[in-house]
Amino acid sequence: MTPPWLFGIWRLLRADPSLDFAPGVRMEFCDGGQLRYHVDVGGRDQVLTLIYRVEDDILHTENPAAPHAMAVRFSQGAGDVLVLDFAGPQAVLIRELGVRE
Repeated sequence: MTPPWLFGIWRLLRADPSLDFAPGVRMEFCDGGQLRYHVDVGGRDQVLTLIYRVEDDILHTENPAAPHAMAVRFSQGAGDVLVLDFAGPQAVLIRELGVRE
């Protein structure tokens, strides 16, 4: 079951360089298991629509348009941040205020 605090839009604050996150990445967690992954490409917002599910503290994502799946440990950190833990390297995202799915 998806924890209610996860719903909404999260913007990348910082990430371990080994994760190769693009600056400005946004993750929009919607009802029904849809995750909109926003990336800025040349000043334009490109959106990948992924499918997600939560099992305990593991976030599973799948890209239905390409054979790619991922699992990552997640948690709600101090100050209402979303922490994604890739078995050591971490990405920290902050809630985009005023926006909620």
